Formats: sequence, C-alpha cells, structure tokens
Amino acid sequence: MKNFETAISTDTTMQNYCLYLQQVMEIQSEAVRRLANCEGTPAIEVAAMLEDIANTFLNISDAIRDVALGRKEFEPVVVSLLAEKTTTV
Repeated sequence: MKNFETAISTDTTMQNYCLYLQQVMEIQSEAVRRLANCEGTPAIEVAAMLEDIANTFLNISDAIRDVALGRKEFEPVVVSLLAEKTTTV
C-alpha cells in the first residue's frame, strides 16, 4: 500500500482499515494543498498546525506501542490543537 512504510499483516480487518486511512489521507492532502494554494493563507500557521497534528499522532502511536509491549495500559491521548494558541500576536 503506497505511502505506508510499515507492512500490514494479512488480516483483512487491518488491510481494510489501512485502505480507509489511505483514502482519508489522500482527501486531507488535497484539502491542505488547496488551502496552501489559496491567496492569503498564513502558510507558517498551516505548517505549525500540521506539525501539531503529526505530533499528536506520534503520541498516539507511542501509547499504542507501550500497551502492545505490556509497558502500561492505554490511556486516551488528549488532543487540543488550540491549547497553546490562545493568544494572537
């Protein structure tokens, strides 16, 4: 499956979920491309927002890995992209 570096097992449920995520990512990628090409879009702010989203997904991945390796029980990851962005300059 293109764009995914990790091999997905032969489990049909995981393959279907991977295909679903691929479709979602293609839609999001197109939305971001259109937003970036829009005149007046604050490109730096969009880049920072995408970095925050990526970091959130990395945190979720780390939490899942910890559970899979028996290090701890899964705890929901707090997602708030606006928490640190409450003031504007």
